Amino acid sequence: MPAQNARRPDFFIVGAPRCGTTALYSYLRQHPQIFMPENKEPHFFNTDMSSDNAVRDLAAYLQLFAGAGGRKRVGEASVYYLSSGEAPAAIKAFCPQAQILIMLRNPIDVMYAIHSLNVAAWVEDCWDFEQALRLEDERKRGAHVPAWLTDISQVLYRATVDFPRHVQTYLHTFGRDNVHVIIYDDFQRDTARAFRGACTFLDVDPNVSMEFPVVWANVSFRRPALSRFIQKPPGFLRKLVRILLGRRARAAVVELLWRWNSTRSPRPPMDSALRARLRAELAPDVARLSELLGRDLTHWAKP
Repeated sequence: MPAQNARRPDFFIVGAPRCGTTALYSYLRQHPQIFMPENKEPHFFNTDMSSDNAVRDLAAYLQLFAGAGGRKRVGEASVYYLSSGEAPAAIKAFCPQAQILIMLRNPIDVMYAIHSLNVAAWVEDCWDFEQALRLEDERKRGAHVPAWLTDISQVLYRATVDFPRHVQTYLHTFGRDNVHVIIYDDFQRDTARAFRGACTFLDVDPNVSMEFPVVWANVSFRRPALSRFIQKPPGFLRKLVRILLGRRARAAVVELLWRWNSTRSPRPPMDSALRARLRAELAPDVARLSELLGRDLTHWAKP
């Protein structure tokens, strides 16, 4: 299909990460009036960030929606559009009438969950969450950044959860009527109701028959020590393996071990003292977000 004739997405799940976006994307894909491509996270519009899997070519991006046919709505989901400085204006220029879905969660839990995912995805090399937070200022200056990391924003956890600023940008860019915010607490407590609300916002049938299975869980490790060893092997062993194995063989062995060692299990509870400090630190942001959304979320900042 020529690019000029291709169906274009007209709604976007823009984030935030670790707030239920994968589940919402999965459920909306099942709606008979909605088309969403198999590729979640094309990251076409956040050009100020880098991603190994980003789709940057317009023709390739539009090809993702070639199967939309006559569906009423066409959308995509890329969770770092929310914190991107470039994405809001780029989406608006691409589709002036676009509608925006934002999912938000207690920012403390979001940071903790992103850090856990980053460790499991080999993005983060600092396994201690509190230490990773302490490193943020130095990382902004280019220090203590994992050697393999191509986008420092992935390990700047506080910037990712600057929800008042990010939400305000989307409200200003698209207008309040074109932005629908879902709070993760509501989504978790009554998924069907939150789904119907999203369908009503998108002007599709909210009463379709649906089931809502859990589609994501925290990634953890069977043997954390093994994962740390794989990520940072002793120097002498690294040199020996490089002598014995070629680059492709090394990569295959690492991937095999990493996959075998990965599992799904709940995150351990956050240190209570750290959580208390983060509650105090983020309380002003939570208050601003509450005012912005017209909803009291200050319980996020209370014990």
